[in-house]
Amino acid sequence: MLRITTIDKGQITIFRLAGRLVGDWVGELERCWVSTKSADSGRKLRIDMSDVEFVDEKGEALLERMFLQGAELRAGNLLMESVIAGIEEHSQAEHAGQSGAVQ
Repeated sequence: MLRITTIDKGQITIFRLAGRLVGDWVGELERCWVSTKSADSGRKLRIDMSDVEFVDEKGEALLERMFLQGAELRAGNLLMESVIAGIEEHSQAEHAGQSGAVQ
């Protein structure tokens, strides 16, 4: 189960997540994200994962896509800090690999 609470603060929208980002809940978060992006294209997005207990591979992949498109990922516990660090490292490695590619 995942609870998604949307908070609007000035020029930023915050998705506060609680529970487990797994399975069908990944799709629900993606629907919320797409809906918010299309409605508020100029706003920044923060993903608050302070109350997230677990993230599966699909969840990590979605968080990485969100991060690459400018979302700020926030953790509130060591497990989520580790998830975010992995996403940031993977994104940097991908970016470095693409910029160093021979064309």
